[in-house]
Amino acid sequence: MTTLPTSRSRTSPTPRVAPLLETVSTTSRSAVLVAGGYFDTAAGIGAFSLNSFALAQETGAAARRLHRGNKVLYDVIVNDLGMSCSTDVCTLPAAGPEETDLSPLTASAAEAGISFTVTRERNLRNRAARSMKRWLRDPAAQPLFTRDGDEIVFRSRQYEKVLAGVVKDDHVVPRCPLIVAEYFARYFARLRRAFPDCAHRHVVDINSLADRDKVTKGAEIYLRTHGTPEEEIVLVFADPSCADPLALTYTAYDF
Repeated sequence: MTTLPTSRSRTSPTPRVAPLLETVSTTSRSAVLVAGGYFDTAAGIGAFSLNSFALAQETGAAARRLHRGNKVLYDVIVNDLGMSCSTDVCTLPAAGPEETDLSPLTASAAEAGISFTVTRERNLRNRAARSMKRWLRDPAAQPLFTRDGDEIVFRSRQYEKVLAGVVKDDHVVPRCPLIVAEYFARYFARLRRAFPDCAHRHVVDINSLADRDKVTKGAEIYLRTHGTPEEEIVLVFADPSCADPLALTYTAYDF
């Protein structure tokens, strides 16, 4: 005799994905944005990009099964700044949009029946630079940032020092944590606009293990300067296989 699946078995995520969605409600609607597939234009789409995009798809599908009213968006972050966004000058020339081959990701998305957007770090850097330029004119508007000589420092509660940017003449060169905070701001703004009737908003951000410090700093900057009680960031760290991801969940109350 065939045993029909129970309601719990139909909605429970797999062991790999369950920690990423541990705090997503099963009784009220949530809006979830899953960011996976990250790659550097200098290196192209490799194992981490493909595997993290697959993990993102699995996470999004599981989120929809947790509650029939849940809404899910997918995004891929592209580093088009060069090998390191923490330097003033990119170490390698960045590829333009026409040079970026997204076909491995678009094929994967088509097979899964989903769509995704692309967020470019160059755009985030420019937005962060404009934001910090406004702050220079009115520092009292955001007291969690201070200026120390040519440096703009964020008053972190978990790190001794978080360098947000460097003042160069009449402009600001943002550092990695500020760029990361900018993409969290963009993600949550998208969720608010697209799904205003969802009770909770979650961003599940899949990263390589090497990026743990900068994305954690960026999460703190966003949550302490713009976060609301309905918003939660799940930072996911994984090796290129993405077989055993580590999930750390943060809200504004955690700092």
